[in-house]
Amino acid sequence: MKLSNLLERDFKIVEKRKILYIVPAAIVVLAIIMGIIFQFTLGSAVNLGMDFTGGYTVEVELSTKLTDDNYDSYASQIEDIFENLSDDDGNKYGLKVSSMQKQGSGETAAIYVRYQSVKEEKGVDTQSLMENEINVKLIEELNELFKITPSAVSYDGGKVTATYLEVISDPVLEDIKNNILAFSAENSLGITESDITRSADSAAVVTVNAQIAEEIKAAFAKALDVPEYGRAEQGEMISATVSNELLTNAILAVALAIVLMLVYIAFRFEVSSGVAAIIALMHDIIIMFAFIVIFHIEIGSTFIAALITILGYSINNTIIIFDRIRENHKSPLNKNLTAAQVANRSVKETLLRSINTTITTLIMIGMVAIIGVPSIRVFALPIIIGLLAGTYSSICISPSIWASWKGYLEKKHKKIPYTEKAPTENTQSN
Repeated sequence: MKLSNLLERDFKIVEKRKILYIVPAAIVVLAIIMGIIFQFTLGSAVNLGMDFTGGYTVEVELSTKLTDDNYDSYASQIEDIFENLSDDDGNKYGLKVSSMQKQGSGETAAIYVRYQSVKEEKGVDTQSLMENEINVKLIEELNELFKITPSAVSYDGGKVTATYLEVISDPVLEDIKNNILAFSAENSLGITESDITRSADSAAVVTVNAQIAEEIKAAFAKALDVPEYGRAEQGEMISATVSNELLTNAILAVALAIVLMLVYIAFRFEVSSGVAAIIALMHDIIIMFAFIVIFHIEIGSTFIAALITILGYSINNTIIIFDRIRENHKSPLNKNLTAAQVANRSVKETLLRSINTTITTLIMIGMVAIIGVPSIRVFALPIIIGLLAGTYSSICISPSIWASWKGYLEKKHKKIPYTEKAPTENTQSN
């Protein structure tokens, strides 16, 4: 069906409001069911991130080894270490990375990791376990990850060739030279800095002009290692107290925004419009949260930012429709229309605008979700859900609530059609 044909049809949004109300109600019921399932299977109905549960940070300093091209590879290795970290009996701790991002460049390049604490258990001092055992093992494992060791070492008369698995940068080469020169001084080999070169054909090959005796070859091979080129440093602890303050402030911010919107819309239009708009906003918040529960998406500070963004976007769509409603029931041409007919006509006249606005916004947010970094995707997914929920509520929910309110007033006043002003005494007598 062409969009132009769709717009020519008579809309009966208000008359079908009971069916339209069932859709969000079904989503909420599904979210409750999934929340109960997650509570019994995973121990938590809602997947709260470390912004609300507390946790720790660690900075993995890689210097020039870290580039945009190999970031994903290093990030994957780091995540594997967190997930597979185990105690002495081989039992995994169950650490979970909350977020990971690249910081700095060149000599200051590093990967900043935020991770949640292990789940609290009865009789276990979780903080002591984290700080005295788990975090210590984690740092050791991360430091082991970044050793640079040659994959092969060959001896050909007076020449030693070491082949590495990765490109040997200038800082790494300097460390290798220092190790070899120190070994040479201890064993009186007479190796100089000019005897150590990096191959021009392959930046992963280092050669040493030296005669190495059989009995010291194993020790010399260790001198070709760079034990810890890359260093993991424990960062700060994010306490649950700070997280609770964040949650409290977020709730207060949303509540204040809703109250101010209600006041503005009631002043700009009328109380019925304000109440309908706020109910629609509450619908958007509930639906966003329901989808977060259903798909067990992590809730962090980015979710709060997405929530506030959707509140502003959704109210804008709703105000557009209420502005058209006001224009239509002010018009003398519509004086005989009921509130439901006014609402239906207003939705029809603003539908194309609502659809176009939503589609263009979804295209941009969709691209962010597809090609963006993980931390941005966490923000984009709730936005997409909120956009769809906001469009649905502005078209189907808020006009229906307004029309129901006005319809009630029509029945209360002997079913007199709604107009901007009450009928005069002369009109009633006629």
